[in-house]
Amino acid sequence: MNEESFQKFLDGELSKEQVDEKTREKVKVYTTALQLMKARYEYRPSDAFEKRIFTKVRRKKEMFSEVLIAVSVVAALFLLTLNVIPSRIQFTTKPQQASVSEVFDYLSLVKLVGDGF
Repeated sequence: MNEESFQKFLDGELSKEQVDEKTREKVKVYTTALQLMKARYEYRPSDAFEKRIFTKVRRKKEMFSEVLIAVSVVAALFLLTLNVIPSRIQFTTKPQQASVSEVFDYLSLVKLVGDGF
């Protein structure tokens, strides 16, 4: 096969009769390869197949968003439980404060008496 004659035939400069037998065979192989590549790259799936694929993709997106929402709700409830709901802090009541101050006054008196006054 002559590469120059092959190129000229593809460009339309030579007719089929002017090309030798080897070049005609190569043109057939080349044409078949182009047809196969065209069929492969111009593939369009059927509507049912396309719908099935998009349904799977949509389900995965929905599942991801549902999990994300569930995690967000659990985190919000956890933070709400820890921060917003008041915890039971025990405050010292006034009678206890008074009794504590009485104890300190008594201890001060004992200390004062113990010094010899």
